Amino acid sequence: MKTELMGFRGISQNGVGLSFDMDGIRHSFTRVSLPDVFMEWLIEGRKAMYETLEGMYTAPFFQSHLPVVVTQTQGQSIPFNTSNKGVGLLPEEDKIEEYCDLLERTLESTRDMPPDQTMAERLGAVRLLLERNEVSNRALITLEIFEKQTFRNLCDFPVATLHYTDHGPTYLSFQIDSVVEVLTPSHPAYRFAFLSRQLFEHDRFHITQTTFPYAYLFHPVQIRDKTPKRRRH
Repeated sequence: MKTELMGFRGISQNGVGLSFDMDGIRHSFTRVSLPDVFMEWLIEGRKAMYETLEGMYTAPFFQSHLPVVVTQTQGQSIPFNTSNKGVGLLPEEDKIEEYCDLLERTLESTRDMPPDQTMAERLGAVRLLLERNEVSNRALITLEIFEKQTFRNLCDFPVATLHYTDHGPTYLSFQIDSVVEVLTPSHPAYRFAFLSRQLFEHDRFHITQTTFPYAYLFHPVQIRDKTPKRRRH
């Protein structure tokens, strides 16, 4: 896939500005922060999930981790591709390496033990980011597994929309429009996402995968609150 990746439109960053060229046109965006209510939902959802895993060692569908990811397929009459992807949080930029080292140490210390015997230790490592309140509100990340349509679309046009919806009765819902960087394993953010996945790769709630060639770093540029409200006349 390296030849295909060479066609990826590199993202230029300047402060809060993001831009890329496509067909002779410069596309420019301004990075925005994820809203507090959305971040609280992501974080509290993870805290609740960790409690479930500690008691049951498996988990139900995880709304705040599995948004629908929408990308654009060039040259198609209906140019949209959708997929559910496990999208994770990141530490603040200057803390990524520190948390990578923590996850790597935890992975090494639990590698040769049965997963059910190490759940508490592994959860302790991923909980620390939330307990310290060092989660970034400027980016989200996911790992690529299959290098199919989403990958091809992002190589052509590096934008995506993430659509999150909670269950009732509130049905909190957000659309996160993003400029997307494709990251290789040498990038610190890729390393964090990869180690986070590896800590739980062989648990019952995952389909075990053998390789993750890239990660997608989502830079939010527009936030739309899609939470339904009661119509008032």
